Amino acid sequence: MAFQSPEEELAFLRGLMAVNRMADDILEDCLERGLDLDTGLDVFLTQCARMVHAKAGFVSLRGTRGPVLTRVLGELGVDVFEAAHWSGPRKLREEGRMLFCQQLTLGRLNLGGLGLLVEGNFEDGGARVMGLVEAIGEQLDSAVLSFLALTDGRGPLERLDELDVDGTPVNRGRIGRYEVVRPLGTGGMAQVLIARTRGPEGLGRLVALKRILPHLTAQPEMVQQFLDEARIGLRLSHPNLVHVYDFGEAQGAYYIAMELVNGIDLDRLLRANKGPLEPAVVSAIVSQALMGLHAAHALKGEDGASLELVHRDLSPHNLMVGFDGQVKVLDFGVAKVRAQRTVTLPGIVKGKPLYMSPEQALGQKLDARSDLFAMGLILYQSLTGRRAFEREDELASMKAICQEKLTKPPEVPAPLWNVLSVALSKAPEARFDNAHAMADRLLAACPPARDTALAALAGRLFPERLRDSQRLETSVDHAREVPTRATPPTRAPR
Repeated sequence: MAFQSPEEELAFLRGLMAVNRMADDILEDCLERGLDLDTGLDVFLTQCARMVHAKAGFVSLRGTRGPVLTRVLGELGVDVFEAAHWSGPRKLREEGRMLFCQQLTLGRLNLGGLGLLVEGNFEDGGARVMGLVEAIGEQLDSAVLSFLALTDGRGPLERLDELDVDGTPVNRGRIGRYEVVRPLGTGGMAQVLIARTRGPEGLGRLVALKRILPHLTAQPEMVQQFLDEARIGLRLSHPNLVHVYDFGEAQGAYYIAMELVNGIDLDRLLRANKGPLEPAVVSAIVSQALMGLHAAHALKGEDGASLELVHRDLSPHNLMVGFDGQVKVLDFGVAKVRAQRTVTLPGIVKGKPLYMSPEQALGQKLDARSDLFAMGLILYQSLTGRRAFEREDELASMKAICQEKLTKPPEVPAPLWNVLSVALSKAPEARFDNAHAMADRLLAACPPARDTALAALAGRLFPERLRDSQRLETSVDHAREVPTRATPPTRAPR
Protein backbone atom coordinates (compact mmCIF):
# COMPACT_ATOMS: atom_id res chain seq x y z
CA MET A 1 0.00 0.00 0.00
CA ALA A 2 1.51 3.34 -1.07
CA PHE A 3 1.36 6.48 1.07
CA GLN A 4 1.89 9.99 -0.23
CA SER A 5 3.64 11.16 2.93
CA PRO A 6 5.01 9.87 6.26
CA GLU A 7 2.11 11.66 7.97
CA GLU A 8 -0.43 9.58 6.03
CA GLU A 9 1.40 6.37 6.93
CA LEU A 10 1.56 7.39 10.59
CA ALA A 11 -2.18 8.17 10.61
CA PHE A 12 -2.88 4.76 9.11
CA LEU A 13 -0.74 2.96 11.71
CA ARG A 14 -2.41 4.89 14.51
CA GLY A 15 -5.76 3.76 13.14
CA LEU A 16 -4.62 0.13 13.24
CA MET A 17 -3.48 0.46 16.84
CA ALA A 18 -6.76 2.13 17.83
CA VAL A 19 -8.74 -0.75 16.29
CA ASN A 20 -6.69 -3.31 18.23
CA ARG A 21 -7.15 -1.50 21.55
CA MET A 22 -10.85 -0.92 20.99
CA ALA A 23 -11.61 -4.55 20.13
CA ASP A 24 -9.85 -5.74 23.30
CA ASP A 25 -11.57 -3.13 25.50
CA ILE A 26 -15.03 -3.93 24.17
CA LEU A 27 -14.58 -7.71 24.45
CA GLU A 28 -13.29 -7.49 28.02
CA ASP A 29 -16.05 -5.06 29.00
CA CYS A 30 -18.85 -7.30 27.66
CA LEU A 31 -17.46 -10.44 29.29
CA GLU A 32 -16.89 -8.72 32.64
CA ARG A 33 -20.46 -7.40 32.78
CA GLY A 34 -22.22 -10.46 31.37
CA LEU A 35 -23.37 -8.54 28.28
CA ASP A 36 -24.13 -10.25 25.01
CA LEU A 37 -22.25 -10.08 21.72
CA ASP A 38 -24.67 -7.67 20.01
CA THR A 39 -23.89 -5.07 22.70
CA GLY A 40 -20.20 -5.24 21.81
CA LEU A 41 -20.85 -5.22 18.07
CA ASP A 42 -22.95 -2.09 18.45
CA VAL A 43 -20.08 -0.19 20.07
CA PHE A 44 -17.39 -1.61 17.77
CA LEU A 45 -19.30 -0.79 14.57
CA THR A 46 -20.07 2.79 15.63
CA GLN A 47 -16.54 3.58 16.75
CA CYS A 48 -14.93 2.05 13.65
CA ALA A 49 -17.33 4.03 11.45
CA ARG A 50 -16.16 7.23 13.16
CA MET A 51 -12.55 6.23 12.59
CA VAL A 52 -12.92 6.07 8.80
CA HIS A 53 -15.61 8.82 8.66
CA ALA A 54 -18.20 6.31 7.46
CA LYS A 55 -21.81 7.50 7.08
CA ALA A 56 -23.23 4.01 7.59
CA GLY A 57 -22.15 0.44 8.20
CA PHE A 58 -23.16 -3.08 9.16
CA VAL A 59 -21.98 -6.27 10.80
CA SER A 60 -23.84 -9.48 9.97
CA LEU A 61 -22.93 -12.80 11.62
CA ARG A 62 -23.98 -16.15 10.15
CA GLY A 63 -24.48 -19.53 11.83
CA THR A 64 -25.07 -22.89 10.17
CA ARG A 65 -28.47 -21.90 8.74
CA GLY A 66 -27.97 -18.23 7.81
CA PRO A 67 -27.85 -14.78 9.47
CA VAL A 68 -28.22 -14.85 13.24
CA LEU A 69 -27.12 -11.39 14.39
CA THR A 70 -27.09 -8.18 12.36
CA ARG A 71 -26.31 -4.65 13.49
CA VAL A 72 -26.83 -1.73 11.08
CA LEU A 73 -25.66 1.85 11.53
CA GLY A 74 -27.25 4.64 9.46
CA GLU A 75 -28.78 4.11 6.01
CA LEU A 76 -26.84 1.80 3.71
CA GLY A 77 -28.99 2.13 0.60
CA VAL A 78 -28.40 -1.57 -0.19
CA ASP A 79 -29.75 -4.90 1.08
CA VAL A 80 -27.62 -5.70 4.13
CA PHE A 81 -27.96 -9.48 3.75
CA GLU A 82 -26.76 -9.28 0.16
CA ALA A 83 -23.91 -6.92 1.05
CA ALA A 84 -22.84 -9.30 3.85
CA HIS A 85 -21.49 -11.62 1.10
CA TRP A 86 -19.44 -8.93 -0.68
CA SER A 87 -15.69 -8.35 -0.43
CA GLY A 88 -13.61 -5.29 -1.27
CA PRO A 89 -14.65 -1.76 -2.25
CA ARG A 90 -17.85 -1.42 -4.26
CA LYS A 91 -19.22 1.76 -5.83
CA LEU A 92 -22.90 2.40 -5.13
CA ARG A 93 -25.45 3.97 -7.44
CA GLU A 94 -25.19 7.37 -5.79
CA GLU A 95 -22.14 9.29 -6.99
CA GLY A 96 -19.31 9.52 -4.49
CA ARG A 97 -20.48 6.68 -2.21
CA MET A 98 -18.46 3.50 -1.77
CA LEU A 99 -19.15 0.48 0.44
CA PHE A 100 -16.02 -1.22 1.76
CA CYS A 101 -16.79 -4.86 2.61
CA GLN A 102 -14.79 -7.51 4.39
CA GLN A 103 -15.64 -11.15 5.04
CA LEU A 104 -15.20 -12.36 8.62
CA THR A 105 -13.34 -15.67 8.46
CA LEU A 106 -11.60 -18.11 10.77
CA GLY A 107 -9.67 -20.59 8.65
CA ARG A 108 -12.32 -22.16 6.45
CA LEU A 109 -15.18 -20.91 8.57
CA ASN A 110 -17.11 -17.86 7.35
CA LEU A 111 -18.70 -15.99 10.24
CA GLY A 112 -20.37 -13.27 8.16
CA GLY A 113 -19.51 -9.86 6.78
CA LEU A 114 -18.64 -6.30 7.72
CA GLY A 115 -19.21 -3.15 5.66
CA LEU A 116 -18.58 0.58 6.04
CA LEU A 117 -20.05 3.19 3.68
CA VAL A 118 -17.73 6.15 3.02
CA GLU A 119 -18.47 9.19 0.90
CA GLY A 120 -15.84 10.92 -1.25
CA ASN A 121 -13.65 10.62 -4.33
CA PHE A 122 -10.89 8.06 -3.91
CA GLU A 123 -7.83 8.68 -6.08
CA ASP A 124 -6.30 5.38 -4.96
CA GLY A 125 -9.56 3.49 -5.56
CA GLY A 126 -10.13 3.38 -1.82
CA ALA A 127 -7.06 1.24 -1.09
CA ARG A 128 -6.16 2.93 2.21
CA VAL A 129 -9.72 2.86 3.51
CA MET A 130 -9.97 -0.79 2.46
CA GLY A 131 -6.74 -1.51 4.35
CA LEU A 132 -8.28 -0.17 7.54
CA VAL A 133 -11.53 -2.05 6.95
CA GLU A 134 -9.55 -5.28 6.46
CA ALA A 135 -7.76 -4.65 9.77
CA ILE A 136 -11.10 -3.93 11.42
CA GLY A 137 -12.46 -7.21 10.04
CA GLU A 138 -9.45 -9.18 11.27
CA GLN A 139 -9.84 -7.80 14.77
CA LEU A 140 -13.58 -8.34 14.74
CA ASP A 141 -13.51 -12.00 13.70
CA SER A 142 -10.82 -12.70 16.33
CA ALA A 143 -12.91 -10.90 18.97
CA VAL A 144 -16.02 -12.89 17.99
CA LEU A 145 -14.11 -16.16 18.28
CA SER A 146 -12.72 -15.17 21.68
CA PHE A 147 -16.19 -14.20 22.88
CA LEU A 148 -17.68 -17.51 21.78
CA ALA A 149 -14.85 -19.55 23.29
CA LEU A 150 -15.00 -17.75 26.62
CA THR A 151 -18.76 -18.21 26.89
CA ASP A 152 -18.46 -22.00 26.68
CA GLY A 153 -19.65 -22.45 23.13
CA ARG A 154 -19.31 -25.67 21.17
CA GLY A 155 -18.23 -24.96 17.60
CA PRO A 156 -18.22 -21.27 16.61
CA LEU A 157 -21.08 -21.62 14.14
CA GLU A 158 -23.19 -23.68 16.55
CA ARG A 159 -22.63 -21.06 19.25
CA LEU A 160 -23.70 -18.38 16.78
CA ASP A 161 -26.90 -20.37 16.16
CA GLU A 162 -27.72 -19.94 19.85
CA LEU A 163 -27.73 -16.17 19.37
CA ASP A 164 -30.64 -16.44 16.93
CA VAL A 165 -33.26 -15.75 19.62
CA ASP A 166 -36.71 -14.54 18.66
CA GLY A 167 -39.56 -13.44 20.88
CA THR A 168 -39.14 -12.62 24.56
CA PRO A 169 -35.95 -10.69 25.35
CA VAL A 170 -33.42 -12.84 27.19
CA ASN A 171 -31.15 -11.97 30.10
CA ARG A 172 -27.99 -10.29 28.83
CA GLY A 173 -26.10 -9.29 31.90
CA ARG A 174 -26.64 -6.62 34.51
CA ILE A 175 -25.31 -3.15 35.20
CA GLY A 176 -26.04 -2.22 38.78
CA ARG A 177 -29.68 -3.06 39.49
CA TYR A 178 -30.57 -3.00 35.78
CA GLU A 179 -30.94 -6.08 33.62
CA VAL A 180 -29.88 -5.45 30.02
CA VAL A 181 -32.43 -6.34 27.34
CA ARG A 182 -30.66 -5.23 24.15
CA PRO A 183 -28.56 -2.39 22.66
CA LEU A 184 -30.35 0.66 21.32
CA GLY A 185 -27.59 2.80 19.82
CA THR A 186 -24.09 4.17 20.28
CA GLY A 187 -22.59 7.64 20.04
CA GLY A 188 -19.11 9.05 20.38
CA MET A 189 -19.22 9.03 24.19
CA ALA A 190 -21.76 6.45 25.32
CA GLN A 191 -23.85 3.46 24.39
CA VAL A 192 -27.58 3.34 25.12
CA LEU A 193 -29.15 0.01 26.09
CA ILE A 194 -32.72 -0.98 26.72
CA ALA A 195 -32.80 -2.36 30.26
CA ARG A 196 -35.26 -3.05 33.03
CA THR A 197 -34.99 -2.64 36.76
CA ARG A 198 -34.65 -5.75 38.88
CA GLY A 199 -35.06 -5.68 42.63
CA PRO A 200 -36.54 -7.70 45.49
CA GLU A 201 -40.01 -7.07 44.05
CA GLY A 202 -39.01 -8.57 40.68
CA LEU A 203 -38.83 -6.96 37.26
CA GLY A 204 -39.73 -3.31 36.89
CA ARG A 205 -40.13 -0.80 34.10
CA LEU A 206 -38.10 -0.54 30.94
CA VAL A 207 -35.49 2.23 30.91
CA ALA A 208 -32.89 3.59 28.53
CA LEU A 209 -29.56 2.85 30.19
CA LYS A 210 -26.78 5.10 28.95
CA ARG A 211 -23.29 3.87 29.80
CA ILE A 212 -19.99 5.54 29.07
CA LEU A 213 -17.89 3.66 26.52
CA PRO A 214 -15.27 1.39 28.14
CA HIS A 215 -12.23 3.03 26.51
CA LEU A 216 -13.30 6.46 27.86
CA THR A 217 -13.51 5.48 31.54
CA ALA A 218 -9.78 6.17 31.92
CA GLN A 219 -10.26 9.81 30.82
CA PRO A 220 -11.33 11.86 33.88
CA GLU A 221 -12.67 14.77 31.80
CA MET A 222 -14.99 12.46 29.84
CA VAL A 223 -16.25 10.79 33.01
CA GLN A 224 -16.86 14.21 34.58
CA GLN A 225 -18.80 15.40 31.51
CA PHE A 226 -20.92 12.25 31.68
CA LEU A 227 -21.64 12.83 35.37
CA ASP A 228 -22.45 16.50 34.69
CA GLU A 229 -25.09 15.32 32.22
CA ALA A 230 -26.55 12.98 34.85
CA ARG A 231 -26.73 15.71 37.51
CA ILE A 232 -28.40 18.11 35.10
CA GLY A 233 -30.88 15.43 34.01
CA LEU A 234 -31.94 14.65 37.57
CA ARG A 235 -32.96 18.29 38.06
CA LEU A 236 -34.99 18.54 34.85
CA SER A 237 -38.71 17.84 35.06
CA HIS A 238 -41.10 18.54 32.19
CA PRO A 239 -43.34 16.40 29.92
CA ASN A 240 -41.25 17.43 26.90
CA LEU A 241 -37.91 16.50 28.45
CA VAL A 242 -36.57 13.00 29.00
CA HIS A 243 -36.80 12.13 32.69
CA VAL A 244 -33.62 10.86 34.39
CA TYR A 245 -34.30 8.29 37.12
CA ASP A 246 -30.89 7.36 38.42
CA PHE A 247 -27.16 7.39 37.81
CA GLY A 248 -24.25 5.57 39.33
CA GLU A 249 -21.30 3.28 38.88
CA ALA A 250 -21.15 -0.50 38.86
CA GLN A 251 -17.83 -2.35 38.46
CA GLY A 252 -16.26 0.65 36.78
CA ALA A 253 -19.17 1.21 34.39
CA TYR A 254 -20.75 4.66 34.79
CA TYR A 255 -24.40 4.73 33.76
CA ILE A 256 -27.48 6.95 33.58
CA ALA A 257 -30.94 5.37 33.75
CA MET A 258 -33.55 7.47 31.99
CA GLU A 259 -37.02 7.35 30.51
CA LEU A 260 -37.28 5.06 27.48
CA VAL A 261 -39.05 7.05 24.77
CA ASN A 262 -40.94 4.84 22.33
CA GLY A 263 -40.83 6.77 19.11
CA ILE A 264 -38.62 8.05 16.32
CA ASP A 265 -36.32 11.04 16.11
CA LEU A 266 -37.25 13.96 13.87
CA ASP A 267 -34.22 13.40 11.63
CA ARG A 268 -35.42 9.92 10.64
CA LEU A 269 -39.00 11.13 10.43
CA LEU A 270 -38.02 13.78 7.87
CA ARG A 271 -35.99 11.31 5.84
CA ALA A 272 -38.75 8.70 5.86
CA ASN A 273 -41.33 11.31 4.84
CA LYS A 274 -39.09 12.23 1.86
CA GLY A 275 -40.04 15.88 1.98
CA PRO A 276 -41.31 18.64 4.27
CA LEU A 277 -43.93 17.95 6.90
CA GLU A 278 -47.35 19.58 7.03
CA PRO A 279 -47.12 23.01 8.73
CA ALA A 280 -49.55 22.00 11.49
CA VAL A 281 -47.42 18.92 12.25
CA VAL A 282 -44.26 21.04 12.30
CA SER A 283 -45.90 23.56 14.61
CA ALA A 284 -46.88 20.78 17.02
CA ILE A 285 -43.42 19.17 17.08
CA VAL A 286 -41.37 22.36 17.39
CA SER A 287 -43.68 24.07 19.90
CA GLN A 288 -43.57 21.04 22.21
CA ALA A 289 -39.79 20.95 21.98
CA LEU A 290 -39.63 24.68 22.74
CA MET A 291 -41.74 24.23 25.89
CA GLY A 292 -39.38 21.54 27.13
CA LEU A 293 -36.42 23.71 26.26
CA HIS A 294 -37.92 26.65 28.16
CA ALA A 295 -38.18 24.51 31.28
CA ALA A 296 -34.50 23.63 30.96
CA HIS A 297 -33.47 27.25 30.36
CA ALA A 298 -35.46 28.35 33.42
CA LEU A 299 -33.86 25.76 35.73
CA LYS A 300 -32.52 27.20 38.99
CA GLY A 301 -29.88 26.02 41.39
CA GLU A 302 -30.23 25.44 45.12
CA ASP A 303 -29.29 29.09 45.65
CA GLY A 304 -32.33 30.19 43.63
CA ALA A 305 -30.20 31.67 40.85
CA SER A 306 -30.62 30.55 37.24
CA LEU A 307 -28.29 27.76 36.15
CA GLU A 308 -28.16 29.41 32.71
CA LEU A 309 -28.44 26.02 31.05
CA VAL A 310 -27.76 25.94 27.29
CA HIS A 311 -28.24 22.73 25.30
CA ARG A 312 -25.70 23.66 22.56
CA ASP A 313 -26.32 20.56 20.44
CA LEU A 314 -29.93 20.78 19.23
CA SER A 315 -30.74 19.11 15.92
CA PRO A 316 -33.55 16.96 14.47
CA HIS A 317 -31.61 13.95 15.73
CA ASN A 318 -32.32 14.77 19.39
CA LEU A 319 -35.99 15.68 19.11
CA MET A 320 -37.96 12.48 19.63
CA VAL A 321 -41.54 12.13 18.38
CA GLY A 322 -43.21 9.47 20.50
CA PHE A 323 -45.75 6.95 19.28
CA ASP A 324 -48.07 8.62 21.78
CA GLY A 325 -47.66 12.02 20.07
CA GLN A 326 -45.46 13.49 22.82
CA VAL A 327 -42.24 15.24 21.76
CA LYS A 328 -39.13 14.98 23.94
CA VAL A 329 -35.85 16.89 23.81
CA LEU A 330 -32.97 14.45 24.22
CA ASP A 331 -29.30 14.56 25.11
CA PHE A 332 -28.07 17.35 27.30
CA GLY A 333 -24.65 15.66 27.04
CA VAL A 334 -22.77 18.81 26.01
CA ALA A 335 -25.05 21.23 27.87
CA LYS A 336 -23.34 23.98 29.80
CA VAL A 337 -24.47 25.50 33.08
CA ARG A 338 -23.27 28.25 35.37
CA ALA A 339 -20.44 27.02 37.62
CA GLN A 340 -20.31 23.62 35.93
CA ARG A 341 -17.16 21.71 36.76
CA THR A 342 -16.55 20.55 33.20
CA VAL A 343 -16.05 23.80 31.34
CA THR A 344 -15.51 24.33 27.61
CA LEU A 345 -12.75 26.85 27.02
CA PRO A 346 -13.52 29.96 24.91
CA GLY A 347 -12.83 29.34 21.25
CA ILE A 348 -13.52 25.59 21.48
CA VAL A 349 -16.57 24.81 19.34
CA LYS A 350 -18.89 21.96 20.32
CA GLY A 351 -22.10 20.97 18.57
CA LYS A 352 -23.29 20.06 15.07
CA PRO A 353 -22.11 22.66 12.51
CA LEU A 354 -25.34 22.66 10.48
CA TYR A 355 -27.38 23.69 13.54
CA MET A 356 -25.05 26.17 15.23
CA SER A 357 -25.83 29.78 16.01
CA PRO A 358 -23.43 32.44 14.66
CA GLU A 359 -22.00 33.02 18.13
CA GLN A 360 -21.47 29.27 18.61
CA ALA A 361 -19.71 28.96 15.24
CA LEU A 362 -17.40 31.79 16.30
CA GLY A 363 -16.62 30.14 19.65
CA GLN A 364 -18.17 32.99 21.65
CA LYS A 365 -20.03 32.85 24.97
CA LEU A 366 -23.51 31.38 24.62
CA ASP A 367 -26.84 31.88 26.32
CA ALA A 368 -30.32 30.39 25.80
CA ARG A 369 -30.86 32.43 22.63
CA SER A 370 -28.27 30.26 20.87
CA ASP A 371 -30.64 27.29 21.30
CA LEU A 372 -33.45 29.37 19.77
CA PHE A 373 -31.39 29.86 16.60
CA ALA A 374 -30.92 26.08 16.40
CA MET A 375 -34.67 25.61 16.84
CA GLY A 376 -35.21 28.07 13.98
CA LEU A 377 -32.96 25.94 11.76
CA ILE A 378 -34.93 22.83 12.73
CA LEU A 379 -38.19 24.66 11.97
CA TYR A 380 -36.84 25.74 8.56
CA GLN A 381 -35.76 22.20 7.64
CA SER A 382 -39.06 20.67 8.75
CA LEU A 383 -41.04 23.15 6.62
CA THR A 384 -38.83 22.99 3.49
CA GLY A 385 -37.20 19.57 3.57
CA ARG A 386 -33.69 21.09 3.31
CA ARG A 387 -31.12 22.55 5.69
CA ALA A 388 -30.90 26.32 5.66
CA PHE A 389 -27.13 26.74 5.52
CA GLU A 390 -25.87 23.43 4.15
CA ARG A 391 -22.83 24.03 1.95
CA GLU A 392 -20.05 21.93 0.43
CA ASP A 393 -18.25 21.43 3.74
CA GLU A 394 -18.58 22.23 7.45
CA LEU A 395 -16.40 25.35 7.31
CA ALA A 396 -18.46 26.81 4.46
CA SER A 397 -21.68 26.00 6.35
CA MET A 398 -20.43 27.77 9.48
CA LYS A 399 -19.38 30.79 7.39
CA ALA A 400 -22.86 30.92 5.80
CA ILE A 401 -24.48 30.76 9.25
CA CYS A 402 -22.45 33.79 10.33
CA GLN A 403 -22.68 35.90 7.17
CA GLU A 404 -25.43 34.89 4.74
CA LYS A 405 -29.00 36.16 4.93
CA LEU A 406 -31.90 33.83 4.22
CA THR A 407 -34.74 34.73 1.86
CA LYS A 408 -38.28 33.49 2.26
CA PRO A 409 -38.81 30.09 0.61
CA PRO A 410 -41.99 30.05 -1.52
CA GLU A 411 -43.42 27.04 0.34
CA VAL A 412 -43.26 28.70 3.78
CA PRO A 413 -46.42 30.70 4.66
CA ALA A 414 -45.84 34.34 5.59
CA PRO A 415 -46.89 33.97 9.28
CA LEU A 416 -44.38 31.13 9.75
CA TRP A 417 -41.68 33.08 7.92
CA ASN A 418 -42.21 35.91 10.40
CA VAL A 419 -41.39 33.46 13.20
CA LEU A 420 -38.38 32.10 11.34
CA SER A 421 -36.94 35.50 10.52
CA VAL A 422 -36.87 36.43 14.22
CA ALA A 423 -35.49 33.08 15.41
CA LEU A 424 -32.73 33.15 12.77
CA SER A 425 -31.54 36.69 13.45
CA LYS A 426 -27.75 36.84 13.42
CA ALA A 427 -27.68 38.97 16.59
CA PRO A 428 -28.93 37.18 19.74
CA GLU A 429 -30.67 40.32 21.03
CA ALA A 430 -32.88 40.38 17.90
CA ARG A 431 -34.26 36.91 18.58
CA PHE A 432 -37.12 35.93 20.90
CA ASP A 433 -36.56 36.63 24.57
CA ASN A 434 -37.05 32.98 25.47
CA ALA A 435 -38.28 29.63 24.15
CA HIS A 436 -41.77 30.14 25.60
CA ALA A 437 -42.18 33.38 23.61
CA MET A 438 -41.06 31.63 20.43
CA ALA A 439 -43.54 28.80 21.06
CA ASP A 440 -46.37 31.27 21.58
CA ARG A 441 -45.60 33.05 18.30
CA LEU A 442 -45.34 29.75 16.44
CA LEU A 443 -48.69 28.49 17.76
CA ALA A 444 -50.35 31.79 16.84
CA ALA A 445 -48.86 31.64 13.32
CA CYS A 446 -49.97 28.03 12.75
CA PRO A 447 -52.38 26.09 15.01
CA PRO A 448 -50.73 22.75 15.85
CA ALA A 449 -51.85 19.26 14.89
CA ARG A 450 -53.19 17.10 17.72
CA ASP A 451 -50.98 14.57 19.50
CA THR A 452 -53.01 11.81 17.83
CA ALA A 453 -51.94 13.14 14.40
CA LEU A 454 -48.25 13.03 15.42
CA ALA A 455 -48.69 9.51 16.77
CA ALA A 456 -50.42 8.39 13.55
CA LEU A 457 -47.63 9.86 11.39
CA ALA A 458 -44.85 8.15 13.38
CA GLY A 459 -46.73 4.85 13.38
CA ARG A 460 -47.47 5.02 9.63
CA LEU A 461 -43.86 5.76 8.66
CA PHE A 462 -42.33 3.29 11.13
CA PRO A 463 -44.83 0.45 11.63
CA GLU A 464 -42.20 -2.16 12.50
CA ARG A 465 -40.65 0.11 15.14
CA LEU A 466 -44.10 0.63 16.66
CA ARG A 467 -44.77 -3.12 16.74
CA ASP A 468 -41.36 -3.72 18.28
CA SER A 469 -41.99 -1.23 21.11
CA GLN A 470 -45.37 -2.82 21.75
CA ARG A 471 -43.77 -6.28 21.91
CA LEU A 472 -41.21 -5.02 24.41
CA GLU A 473 -43.88 -3.55 26.67
CA THR A 474 -45.90 -6.76 26.47
CA SER A 475 -42.88 -8.92 27.33
CA VAL A 476 -42.09 -6.81 30.41
CA ASP A 477 -45.73 -6.88 31.56
CA HIS A 478 -45.66 -10.67 31.20
CA ALA A 479 -42.37 -10.92 33.09
CA ARG A 480 -43.88 -8.97 35.99
CA GLU A 481 -46.73 -11.45 36.22
CA VAL A 482 -44.55 -14.59 36.14
CA PRO A 483 -42.50 -15.13 39.33
CA THR A 484 -38.83 -15.81 38.64
CA ARG A 485 -36.43 -17.75 40.84
CA ALA A 486 -33.43 -15.71 41.92
CA THR A 487 -30.11 -17.09 40.70
CA PRO A 488 -26.75 -16.38 42.32
CA PRO A 489 -24.45 -14.10 40.37
CA THR A 490 -21.75 -15.81 38.32
CA ARG A 491 -18.18 -14.66 37.94
CA ALA A 492 -17.32 -13.62 34.41
CA PRO A 493 -14.41 -15.57 32.87
CA ARG A 494 -11.17 -13.68 32.53
